[in-house]
Amino acid sequence: MSENIIYIIISPIIIILILVLIFYSSKKKIDALKELSTFLNGTVSKYYFTPTFIGEYQGLKFSISLVAGSNTTPLYLIISLFKNSFFRLSIYKESIYFLLDLGKKFGILNRVKTTDEMFDREFLIFSNKPTEVMFYLNNMSIKNTIRELFNNGFNAIIIDGKKIIIKKENCVLRRDLQQENLIGVLQRLSLLAKTL
Repeated sequence: MSENIIYIIISPIIIILILVLIFYSSKKKIDALKELSTFLNGTVSKYYFTPTFIGEYQGLKFSISLVAGSNTTPLYLIISLFKNSFFRLSIYKESIYFLLDLGKKFGILNRVKTTDEMFDREFLIFSNKPTEVMFYLNNMSIKNTIRELFNNGFNAIIIDGKKIIIKKENCVLRRDLQQENLIGVLQRLSLLAKTL
């Protein structure tokens, strides 16, 4: 009987402590996103679990999300630019690990080979419409933009039919959310979107 009473008292306390920890761990990320409104048109729309800044850049809606890291997983930065496309495309840095992983995840997608052998060695490219994507990637400014995003530390570029998504793990708030850096990333995403 006394064990049940202790359990009834401790359970709500544990839940409250977890909620307080979530609040304080998210506060830093939320504050960093709120600072974006000093140079970008937008607001923070989601709080706590995945704080997200939603705005508009060069006539296109975008979102910037900070996915919570933990002791074992890093903080992720995910930037999306909303633009419809008639194909899906996933680009990753070339590696055996990604090849094995993507084979499981994207069994319905086809590996794309462009006419640029160096680019094909550098990146893994998957799409549901390889021919259309090959034409898209034959544009040298698109290829250079993709390289610039990866050189900036992004791990993936995904076009899912409704938006362009770029992901970066090991996000450093002060560096990655700095005005010059973030505007440069949004400009590159706009370049990718123009030819969709």
